[in-house]
Amino acid sequence: MKKSLLVILTLLFAFHIQANNLVIGTPTISGRTISFTVQWDNSWRVTPAPSNWDAVWVFVKRQACDQPNENPWLHEVLASSGHTVTGSQLQVDLPADKNGVFIRRNADGIGNITQSTVTLTLASDVNSDNIGLFGIEMVNVPQGNFYVGDGRPDFNAFTDGNTDNPLQITASHQTNGLGANTVYQKNGYGSTVALPATFPLGYNSFYCMKYEITTAQYTAFLNTLTYNQQLRMQEDPNTTPPTSSIGTIMNQYLGYSIEIMTPGVSTINLTPAVYGNDANNNNVYNEDDDGLALPVSIRVKDFLAFLDWAALRPMTEFEYEKACRGPVIPLLNEYAWGTTDSYSVNWYYNRINRNTKNEVLNIAPLGPQNFGMGMVSRVGVSATPTSDRLHAGATYYGIMDMTANVFERAIGGYNFDYSGFTTVNGDGNLDSYGFANVMGWPIDYNNRDTYETYFMRKGGSANSSYNATVSSRQVLNWGDGNRANAQGGRGVRSN
Repeated sequence: MKKSLLVILTLLFAFHIQANNLVIGTPTISGRTISFTVQWDNSWRVTPAPSNWDAVWVFVKRQACDQPNENPWLHEVLASSGHTVTGSQLQVDLPADKNGVFIRRNADGIGNITQSTVTLTLASDVNSDNIGLFGIEMVNVPQGNFYVGDGRPDFNAFTDGNTDNPLQITASHQTNGLGANTVYQKNGYGSTVALPATFPLGYNSFYCMKYEITTAQYTAFLNTLTYNQQLRMQEDPNTTPPTSSIGTIMNQYLGYSIEIMTPGVSTINLTPAVYGNDANNNNVYNEDDDGLALPVSIRVKDFLAFLDWAALRPMTEFEYEKACRGPVIPLLNEYAWGTTDSYSVNWYYNRINRNTKNEVLNIAPLGPQNFGMGMVSRVGVSATPTSDRLHAGATYYGIMDMTANVFERAIGGYNFDYSGFTTVNGDGNLDSYGFANVMGWPIDYNNRDTYETYFMRKGGSANSSYNATVSSRQVLNWGDGNRANAQGGRGVRSN
């Protein structure tokens, strides 16, 4: 069969200039090499604090062409060498598992990345296979000490184990393990088994998605699944299978609408459905105002499947607080932007170009505080070309919306044994039913459709400000996995 080239641009959605405007060009293939252009705005690498950089995580999917409607899209492992980028600004970092590359600055600098050509080498020739290329914006969180807890007297907050004071996580903790829950929570509200050195306490460096998972990214993920994998991702596999009529809503909450654009076929020759976004409800899909850059609310099984598919992993509660606060001493009841300042706005009436990539606020709040509005906004909506950390709502390291939009899922909570979770990243491949299958991840193999185990909810402000501060643990084990509950999040990746 003639070689087919698939470029799923929805995952490479070019955000407004107020975000980073990532643009990846159509790739060309020669033998086992893939070449494409990349550019984005507002990039950085700095040696002074926060001593970090941004990057783009790029990975490749591959589908055998003999039965393209039934063959799964498999994650492509890259070759050990042969990955290059033109120009003098960028470098290509290949991690040990070779499941993708990080493209980032090779020296200190702040500003836009001009168009450069990246060449990746696959482990084998493409031949007639279909190829998909994907990119996600990431932020480096460097190795170092940091604090958990902010001194709040809440009965469930992180503390030093004896008082309400914060606990500093050091190299010694990561090397030797943190120990029993009474070490980091005065009432023992943590893992039922001591946390060992293999648990990601946050001291070591990692990458974090700059934004929460968007509807465009999640739709792109759905469109690489087989029919049987899509079946388990549906709202109800029995009443709304992928064979449903055009326009069947799969996920319609908080102002967006993911729908079946072209129904699948469940006869002898299975054909997966094609999904699209239709926030404006005009039956024309993936238009500029169809909410492509809104954060998606998804169940735990959907969340873990997306992360495994993207070769990422969930973050822990400890990593969440480090990604927000950095190494600085905590401030009681602080938000991700580093202060307790808040400025409530009427989120519905103060959004201009609603649901588009150009969505902005017609005021300048202190962070993206859609508290109690029951809706979400474009990821990174508060950032402008001139905004500082406070008004952009950015974390110490430049990560966006960590105390805004949907609740962030993080490994933690209490009354569960989550000591076996490690830094193992997803391998990019799901099982035949579309489930994540990574050893050590919170997967209940006996109840995979409805389970909700040892996940903490952090930073969501779509419902209220009560849980939006960095160190809040008020909803330790809350949630039933329902998509309507404004629960989503983002992935991280260990180096």
